[in-house]
Amino acid sequence: MKLRNPIFRVKLSDALVESMTLAAVEAYVLGVGKKGKVSGFETMGYIWGYRKKTDNVIVLYLDRMSLSVSAKKSSNSVKPNEYAAELKNNIVQQLSPQLMLLGDFHTHPYYDLEECKSCRGWEFSDHDKRFFLGDDFLWEAADSTPINIVIAVCRLGRVQEKVGATIISECVWQYDVGEFRFWINVNVGYMHPMDGRVTTEEKGEGVFLDFDARFYNGAGNRVASHVD
Repeated sequence: MKLRNPIFRVKLSDALVESMTLAAVEAYVLGVGKKGKVSGFETMGYIWGYRKKTDNVIVLYLDRMSLSVSAKKSSNSVKPNEYAAELKNNIVQQLSPQLMLLGDFHTHPYYDLEECKSCRGWEFSDHDKRFFLGDDFLWEAADSTPINIVIAVCRLGRVQEKVGATIISECVWQYDVGEFRFWINVNVGYMHPMDGRVTTEEKGEGVFLDFDARFYNGAGNRVASHVD
């Protein structure tokens, strides 16, 4: 499917947002879960959902995810196992054949708010962009409209009351849970008739993240105070 100037609307299920948030904060706080190992690890997973095309608008509804336990994780990178996506997708096709493998997500952990803001940690790195464009299996499984999600996370020093999520741009939203702040950013790939594989991040337009802003975080709320 080749598209000249598509518009993508990306919608996430509540369960998916919750699952990705849990994965991001666990990797951030507990790392790989082994004594003596540092926290603040990246993590990643694969996402399934539905796609609907109306005129030149393509709706991608992202329904569920599976965390990649075989990925190699560190504080500044996460490398997927080359067999994981296909293995998981083969099983999902049998158990839930109505779903498509539409993309993946990974996290960017930062020590504090200042560090995350100074390097705009919610943006895709050059490595992220190259890997996404070269992921042949994902492009094939998603019928040439794959999606890549980054979730940046940092710890807040002071937790203020926050009602709802905050839109940063058409494809980036920010929300707080306890003493943690999260940013979620989406990048959609497609086949351009002249340029081949391109992305909305590269073009600087063409995607809107339809994010449910029903978040409430009370002043002083902390969820990881029990962790040493």
